[in-house]
Amino acid sequence: MKRLYQNIIVMLFILGGLAYANPPKRAISTAQFTTEILLSIGAEEKLIGTAYLDSEILPELKEKYDKVPVLSNKLPTKEKFYSQNPDFLTGWPSVLTPANLGPLEELNENGVQVYIMKSVNSNNIEDVFSDILKYGEIFELQENAQNVVNEMKEDLEKIKNKLPKEKIKVFPYDSGEGVPFVVGGQGMGNTIIELAGGENIFKDINSSFGNGSWEKALVEDPEVILIVDYGDTSYEKKVEYIKQRSILKDLDAVKNNRFIKIELADISSGVRNVKAIKKLAKELHNIEI
Repeated sequence: MKRLYQNIIVMLFILGGLAYANPPKRAISTAQFTTEILLSIGAEEKLIGTAYLDSEILPELKEKYDKVPVLSNKLPTKEKFYSQNPDFLTGWPSVLTPANLGPLEELNENGVQVYIMKSVNSNNIEDVFSDILKYGEIFELQENAQNVVNEMKEDLEKIKNKLPKEKIKVFPYDSGEGVPFVVGGQGMGNTIIELAGGENIFKDINSSFGNGSWEKALVEDPEVILIVDYGDTSYEKKVEYIKQRSILKDLDAVKNNRFIKIELADISSGVRNVKAIKKLAKELHNIEI
């Protein structure tokens, strides 16, 4: 499954038309990364529903998460959404389409304020920090949000101070057999690779994700293969395909099992990003933070 936000128009990455005169009281989150941000800043009492969990919730947030109703494993229907009487929506940009929960104007007319993170379509981690702080403003939890950002920035600085100068070449494989769908250069996935001391062999793709080529991966001879884990095709199945049926099976990285698993939620803009950088830096350079 290709990333839901891949072809979303930039104009969707804005606040909804309603002014935030009062903090939301009945918020719904339709993405794991936005759910985890709201839980991290302490907005769980205002959260009346979640959807689209890609992987297990962060362990430190599970107790809070379990108290919030799950409206759908994927995207809730418009009927289900409005039956909750929501006053705020956040999540994947693709929810703001007529076929899903409706365009921005329709949601606003029905009393639903909307915030879509600008960092969803960004390769600048500072935009992630700005989005977390914006949620803090919206929910009047500024101090909590600032604390989350401060901790992320402190950990990121520790990682930067320990990274060696040399980069490790990485093939970031999402899915696909005929054509590999890969992490491109314009999203947070690429940024996480770079900040962990890696070099994405498909960084020239001008989008967050896109179609790469097996031939390029073969020529580039990456030192590590990063597997994005989510959905119906397991990490193990993706590794099996590369090792047994792809043209990469004779690469040193493949023969020596230099595979790294990373969850989709880890490279989606949010509170996991610095944790993902820390994990990847340890795998690539044996750095302990």
